[in-house]
Amino acid sequence: MFVAWSAGRAPGFAVAGACAVAWLLSDALTHRDYAHWSIPYWNGVLRLGALGLVAETAARLRAAQRREREVARADAVTGVANLRVFYEIADAEIVRARRYPHVFSVAYIDLDEFKLVNFRMGHAAGDAVLRAVARALSGVLRASDAVARVGGDRFVVLLPEAGAAAARLTVEKLRQALADVVPAHGWRITASIGIATFLVPPASVDALLAAADRLVYQAKHSGKNTVAQETQNDAPVER
Repeated sequence: MFVAWSAGRAPGFAVAGACAVAWLLSDALTHRDYAHWSIPYWNGVLRLGALGLVAETAARLRAAQRREREVARADAVTGVANLRVFYEIADAEIVRARRYPHVFSVAYIDLDEFKLVNFRMGHAAGDAVLRAVARALSGVLRASDAVARVGGDRFVVLLPEAGAAAARLTVEKLRQALADVVPAHGWRITASIGIATFLVPPASVDALLAAADRLVYQAKHSGKNTVAQETQNDAPVER
């Protein structure tokens, strides 16, 4: 059970087989004559079956636990990270930036007029658009970047080691990816985006999101389909 749980089904079956053979040899060396020659082999088959069943059960339970953990960390509609996971990633980045000072950015993305998609085309079409948006965002990001859906039609992207210029370049790539992919679903969607670049790490993930969220509202009030950007460098580091 331990081997199947920690290493997987095949190693678990291998250990089960080794145990069954060892048990059979032990019986052959210590047991008196059986009433029939086939009895020890029959016992060995039964023991192998029982041990194999234990290994299979442990492997399936482990796989189910792994799937549940992955589902709990992913957004149910788009498959990207959910807000809980983003908090974990962003908090780790803040801690890293305090220990090894470096700049990083976060982009808050709010799809414009997305409610009209659900209203005119239905929620199924809306979910399809959200999945297309998630794929578009993920497709142009670096392996070190992180994208998460934070609810409704809002996404947030963490850009480690990205200054203001690099963050703006990435966001322009994101806007182009959205323009290319979303119209395939019959509805062109634009996005209002707020970019906050942190020369000094914020006090918390909440502060990080609040700064980016404020910039999103600035972009919205500027006529939508725009980008508002700001470098955050005034607040002292809190330890």
